[in-house]
Amino acid sequence: MKYPRVIPLIVPLMVWLMCQMFLRWPAIFYSVLAIGSLLIILGVRYLAGREKNDWPLLTIAPILFFLSFSCYIAIIVGVFWVQLILVLIFWFLFVYLKNLYYYFTHKESELIFEDKLDNLLIVGSFLSVFAAATVLFGISVFIAWPVWATVLILAVIIGLLFIQFMPLKKVKPEQAKVLILASVLGLAELAWGLSFLPLKYHVLGLFMALSYYLALIIIRFHLRGQLNWRALKLPLILSALAFIILFLTARWL
Repeated sequence: MKYPRVIPLIVPLMVWLMCQMFLRWPAIFYSVLAIGSLLIILGVRYLAGREKNDWPLLTIAPILFFLSFSCYIAIIVGVFWVQLILVLIFWFLFVYLKNLYYYFTHKESELIFEDKLDNLLIVGSFLSVFAAATVLFGISVFIAWPVWATVLILAVIIGLLFIQFMPLKKVKPEQAKVLILASVLGLAELAWGLSFLPLKYHVLGLFMALSYYLALIIIRFHLRGQLNWRALKLPLILSALAFIILFLTARWL
């Protein structure tokens, strides 16, 4: 493509249009997921150019966001909410690809767009975990779905979302592999336990998203060399309060 700056607009627009198509023709749902993911991969690949060898890691955030919320649409009702989520998918893909374009083309402002992408990844990964966990916890309402499949898929998604930050922060996997592995296993066990609670699957998804965010904070403190009680005190207190409030106010089945 002669003008790479149009990719941040074309890719989200095409994905949005295809999503509108599967609302009209549900039979093409899986085809749209596959083609949409391929468009995102090609868009990121073209923006990254030939010099960026770790560009596949940069496709994790937009693909998981697109897939998780596209599947989330399948378990909710209401035209307004469905269209709102499609707008959210378009917005995230557009903002992500736009900042990625500037990150690769404006070397003098690389740190600025690196921080913008980093903040966007934090928000996007939180929302992706919420949507994915909600779908996986709620799918058992519609079909026979084993708990181990939910736990396994969530573990893979969370693991990918942990390592997606590495190209931006120039982090090598071995710098946090033990902590990332421990976090994935801990969150997988949490998902297993939550699956037995008689709570709405949206609430269970929010529990997982909050737990992922807390684990992400711990990993990032570790990579910065700031993992200590003083740094963790506030996040732990706020997370505990959020869990307690959510647990006490949630509607039980």
